[in-house]
Amino acid sequence: MTENTSSRSRAILIGALLAMAVLFPHIAPYQALASEVLIFALFAVSYDLVLGYAGMLSFGHAAFFGLGAYGTGIFLVKMYPSVPLGLLTGLAVSTLAALFVGYASIRRRGIYFTMVTLAFAQMFYFIAFKWTGLTGGDDGLQGVPRPQLGPLDLGPEINLYYFVLVLVAVSVALIFRVVNSPFGKTLQALRENHNRAMSIGYDVDRFRLIAFIISGFFSGLAGGLYALLLHFVPLSALHWSTSGEVVVMSITGGMGTLVGPILGAVAIILLRDVISNYTESWNLVMGAIFMAAVLGFRGGIMGLLKWRR
Repeated sequence: MTENTSSRSRAILIGALLAMAVLFPHIAPYQALASEVLIFALFAVSYDLVLGYAGMLSFGHAAFFGLGAYGTGIFLVKMYPSVPLGLLTGLAVSTLAALFVGYASIRRRGIYFTMVTLAFAQMFYFIAFKWTGLTGGDDGLQGVPRPQLGPLDLGPEINLYYFVLVLVAVSVALIFRVVNSPFGKTLQALRENHNRAMSIGYDVDRFRLIAFIISGFFSGLAGGLYALLLHFVPLSALHWSTSGEVVVMSITGGMGTLVGPILGAVAIILLRDVISNYTESWNLVMGAIFMAAVLGFRGGIMGLLKWRR
């Protein structure tokens, strides 16, 4: 396949995804679910920058998602009801946490890096669990408002959906720009051959740290939007299982593609909602589907689409 054909196919797929996103709240089982799909799609795309492009398996990204949610929620509940300022606060908290965690863990490799990121995420989880005066502890942070944004009333779910859609579309476009820049190509080179990249003079740790911080930034934005969607911040937003969910979404959709994690998030969230309506053992069913997808199609949903084409 030529490069022009590949670019054309990618453009058609992105256009189709945007068209579906505009119509999605009108065909989804309920509008809040459509917003949740978008939020986790952004979370999965931001995570793919670390796993799919930099080759780092982080099990601590729930920390940045949860801190973004708590930062936004605490600002709106306890300080001032402003959506832009609340989201900026969540972004600042998650980005600083990504800088701290990344700096402390980025020199580790393989399973050691994974375990260090998991340890930091659990540390943030237990801090939130114990600091009940600020975070609400096990009950979560209740009563997160949706203040009016100028003339836009974010109270109705459909208005919130399109607000989230705009932010997600802009964020995904920026991440696409990052991975297609010289920086993104360098990340892929580091992923493919770490030692060779070091031998020709690349500062491997610096590139990996920058990618980690960018990923933490957009994960925090997804968390802030999640707080607005739910009207509260659940403690589970910081739990390791949330990190596990985004890993599953990225692998199921297809790592290193960006579009794949979006499809993975759509598939996982919708399947979870449908299956949980029929059985309390939906986790078991989802696990079986994930195993079948990994064993049957190593490239995930994107790999299947490319194979059929």
